[in-house]
Amino acid sequence: MLGQALGLTDAEFAVLQGDYAASALFDARERAVLRWAEAMTLNTAKNDDGAWAEMRRHFTDAEIVEISMAAALFNMINRLNDSFRTELEPDEVNRRQLRAVGVTARALDEYACRVCGGARAAAGEGR
Repeated sequence: MLGQALGLTDAEFAVLQGDYAASALFDARERAVLRWAEAMTLNTAKNDDGAWAEMRRHFTDAEIVEISMAAALFNMINRLNDSFRTELEPDEVNRRQLRAVGVTARALDEYACRVCGGARAAAGEGR
């Protein structure tokens, strides 16, 4: 649901089930993130020099940390839900909640900017 709120299309979701690396639907940066997240999920990132090189080519150290933390967070949530045999809500329930919350790419971006701006101001960089 979050991916849809952020603008991912049905075609992009379909490609993610197959060979996203060969798809023109994702650019080089997006493919690097997908490969890295997949390597983290499969616990092969440590030995995947190609995935690491692509991340280094497209992102700063700080961006790699952020991307990695997001992937790790979702992996942790999935492991907990799998281990506890959590019954997830049906898609329709999630769709109703998404409409009620109103998550959009713009809203997330504005939130992130407030968080980053606050951190810069606290560090004295906002002057």
